[in-house]
Amino acid sequence: MSIFKIIAAGLALFLGASAASKADPALDYPRAMVDLICQLKSYAGEQRPGFGLLGNGGAGLFLEQDGNTGENVGHFIQSLDGTMAESVFFRWDTDEDKAVRTAGEDTEYFHQALAPARTAGMPVFSLDYVDSREMAAESYRKNKEKGYISWASFRRELDALPEEVPYKVNSKDITSLSQVQNYVVLLNPSKFGSQEAYLEAMKRTDYDLLIIDLFYGANPLTAEEVASLKRKADGGRRLVYAYMSLGEAETYRFYWQSEWQSNLPDWLAEANPDWQNNFKVKFWRPEWQEILYGNPDAYLDKIIAAGFDGAFLDVIDAYYYFLAQEQKQD
Repeated sequence: MSIFKIIAAGLALFLGASAASKADPALDYPRAMVDLICQLKSYAGEQRPGFGLLGNGGAGLFLEQDGNTGENVGHFIQSLDGTMAESVFFRWDTDEDKAVRTAGEDTEYFHQALAPARTAGMPVFSLDYVDSREMAAESYRKNKEKGYISWASFRRELDALPEEVPYKVNSKDITSLSQVQNYVVLLNPSKFGSQEAYLEAMKRTDYDLLIIDLFYGANPLTAEEVASLKRKADGGRRLVYAYMSLGEAETYRFYWQSEWQSNLPDWLAEANPDWQNNFKVKFWRPEWQEILYGNPDAYLDKIIAAGFDGAFLDVIDAYYYFLAQEQKQD
């Protein structure tokens, strides 16, 4: 489960019936997820040529496993402009409330899964969670050895900008993910006090890539506000991507209808036990996909209209949940 779900509780507070789920029979879940991403890529390209997609949580889709075919791997690679993996070398242990080294076998799995992306020339982003400068230095060193674009975050909540300067800071113009040398993820802006303070803080940074939320509070950022973030403090051009979850519906989002809380539509599955404001979603269903894209009120369309350079697609690994549900029924 993506650590980005950590922001859910904070955002829900900022904005002020679990249902039993049965997986649809005879559905190829890995292919269904890749098909959705391919559709998003095609649609976004038609609306704005060059619009990028950066995926998170789908490392397993680069491998022929769990029913995932070589053909599907190829389609997955073609549908993304970049991929991200969390906790490759260091992760946050919520029980001990501290950063710890990721188990060796898990790190090796990441390397194996991300190798096809690297071979295909896709930029690979790595996000480690650390709590010491020594740990951060080791993270940057190890990620550099593997060719990953990395960030060592001292805050697992992703609710503040780092005090330290960006790793590999530069003044170059950045127009594609392949040119990015550093980045930051800031998904919960509630601690900034005001939208103006939030935007000004980001403008003063030199990150090549900002990954942020489309919304501040209940309101989406305007095209003018997003455009103001595309210039680094040193004057270079940078990319600004907006968060969008593919695998879970979030009760604090614009699309959520109050009656769903007590009477879930059948395309919503059970609540995430760790984050009760999030519900597993049958991502292949047209009802969900209409929320994601294809009309002016859809999520991706709002992101494009606001002038973002691309979308950060989270919870791609939702297909694992439905695979597990199907296995339970067998």
